[in-house]
Amino acid sequence: MSIQSYAEGIKYDVVDKETAVDIILDESKRMASLIGELLYLSRLETIEENYRFEKLNVSKTLHSIVDRMNRIALQENINITAENINEEIEILADVEKFSRAITNIISNCIRYAESSVNIEAFKENNTRLIIKIYDDGNGCDAGDISHIFERFYKGRKGNFGLGLSISKNVIERHGGKISVQNQAHGGALFTIELEISSEEI
Repeated sequence: MSIQSYAEGIKYDVVDKETAVDIILDESKRMASLIGELLYLSRLETIEENYRFEKLNVSKTLHSIVDRMNRIALQENINITAENINEEIEILADVEKFSRAITNIISNCIRYAESSVNIEAFKENNTRLIIKIYDDGNGCDAGDISHIFERFYKGRKGNFGLGLSISKNVIERHGGKISVQNQAHGGALFTIELEISSEEI
């Protein structure tokens, strides 16, 4: 509707053309991003979608994601840190999909953080990998927590309501689980649990 309205405004010369073009371009990019997310999620939910599992060093992967995301976060005056990450943990994972799942969660935390997003990764009982991603914002609204991973459910600063749904789908296809809760001192805490195994998934 926004694109159509501003396009008609240009046609009938009733809006500032430069402003209208900027809005049309922004909305077009937004629509392209939405369609891309929808297509990606649709592929994930089909039986035909292939997962290419290989050994993945969790520490190297998380630090690579943090380095990439920090460039974006710093524009919002948010700092991302990766602490208490066991450098020896390896899992069998699809590198591209696993990285995207983690990136989506970090992106969500950046939107709600006051100044920082933190990541931890460690072993539990030598059989499970625990990844904790948390921010120092105000946390999730009480009514959002039980719906936050649902497709198209958006919080107060959400984009399309697809990013966390994609993350949940990917983590579960890796045999893991993901949950979210509010921290006692503020901010949202996402917890991912995955099996550590030398066998093929």
